[in-house]
Amino acid sequence: SYYMGERVVFSGMNTGSDSTYLFITGPNLPDNGGSLASPDQDTVSGNPGSFTMVKTKPDKTWEYTWYTSDLRLDAGSYTVYAVTKPETKDQFNDLTTYGTVSIIYKRPFLMTSISPKPLLKGQTFTVNGIAEGDPAAVQLWILGKRFFSLITVPVDKEALNSFTVDAEFSNKLAPGDYYLIAEHSMADNRFDFTFNGEYVTEMEDNTTINIFKVRGPGSLQGKDAAEALVFALNENEHRNEKMALDTYAIVPFSVGETDVRSEERRVGKE
Repeated sequence: SYYMGERVVFSGMNTGSDSTYLFITGPNLPDNGGSLASPDQDTVSGNPGSFTMVKTKPDKTWEYTWYTSDLRLDAGSYTVYAVTKPETKDQFNDLTTYGTVSIIYKRPFLMTSISPKPLLKGQTFTVNGIAEGDPAAVQLWILGKRFFSLITVPVDKEALNSFTVDAEFSNKLAPGDYYLIAEHSMADNRFDFTFNGEYVTEMEDNTTINIFKVRGPGSLQGKDAAEALVFALNENEHRNEKMALDTYAIVPFSVGETDVRSEERRVGKE
């Protein structure tokens, strides 16, 4: 199984011809399949250009690297065919020489959590997450009343990411309600939204567009800012057909005031 955006290497042996012809079948693809480079375009028997063609090596092996970042494929189960001649499966007969391999194509996803909960001002806490799909990093947006922070956290080979908020950072969080939004860069490994100056921005046609203000006079705060970011993420997905659109997870949390008197009594008792 593979996630959208991953690189897939197909290989095999072909003793029957100098070229190997590849095509793929699966959800919402043409009945006779499409080439791996353009899965939505029909393959046509006798037309080599409608297939993905790979030269067979002198040792009769072949190999093809499939880059999925820019493909518009639905999540689901697919079958890749390798044939000794440009022939679609409806034309297969007893003389046809071919091989197949099935793959599961999955949409990347993420989960995130905060511990411990509830939180106290000035208390260290940790954000842990899982980000499947081989992203280099996730973005963590922390939004509250008169507070905004954007943190980029690397993702390891096990798809795990972790960020520990130290006491100095935590001490900047006034008691109240906050929202943590984790953003996954998806198949293109590029974040759709970022922060510049006082605004949450996105890049469209190589132009930076201000989405909404999160710092300074007239900025959105707390729940309003979180809803605006979630709305932007959702709207971006609806208007753009590419499968590289960012997904997200949201975790509301609260910060309480530290009980200084109790802490003093505890220290005194020790």
